[in-house]
Amino acid sequence: MFQSGIPFHETGKFKSRRTFLPDDQYGVALDNLVKGCTDILLLNPDGTHIFTGKRCVQPQPDWWFMGGRMFPGETPIQSGQRLLKRELGLEIESERFNVVCAQAFAFGMREQEPKDHGTTDTQFCYKVQLKDEEEVKKVVVDEEEYCDSEWKLPSEILEGNFHPALKYAVGCMLAGEALEELQECEDKGGSDADIAKLSREFLKRRKAVDEVMKANDYRLESKELNYKTTVNTKY
Repeated sequence: MFQSGIPFHETGKFKSRRTFLPDDQYGVALDNLVKGCTDILLLNPDGTHIFTGKRCVQPQPDWWFMGGRMFPGETPIQSGQRLLKRELGLEIESERFNVVCAQAFAFGMREQEPKDHGTTDTQFCYKVQLKDEEEVKKVVVDEEEYCDSEWKLPSEILEGNFHPALKYAVGCMLAGEALEELQECEDKGGSDADIAKLSREFLKRRKAVDEVMKANDYRLESKELNYKTTVNTKY
């Protein structure tokens, strides 16, 4: 997604009346509603590696983003700040969130009963780059939800057996970085030759995002949950 941010429009005065739902009521809600989620591509201080967690619970018991469900009244960035603090103990200023893309999901399974009713989500994806090693040291996942975690190169994700949603987000992130370089060059009065070169690089990366959609051969296999499936991806 090549825009400055995700607008949040509050019409009138909204007051959240969110309450805790027992599992049976939450299951009914999942059967009837599409959840909004904020997910984050968390980068190391050099911006070279992405932090991924291997989930051991439904949905998506495999390598995935950091993040989760939005609360009523939160902006996507406020949601991301809360989730990063809850999951990883990170306190991230709002200006450090950079929009990457938006996606929609339908999962055939979920953690709540009846598990095979599945769940549907919409995702706002951002990237956040950590500032220093002190922040990196705080990045530890919940062992009840994740069985592993790794810092991965973008190329490793794009070329490996990873969910197309993760690949799509990484591709959008790389294209967005090329667009940022193009904008910076134009702002500094760069030459036409430099702008043309950077424009071609942006278009190259943008087209590569569509190739992710066409070349989906991902297979999910969770030994922990004895679960296998594939993903149907489309615009």
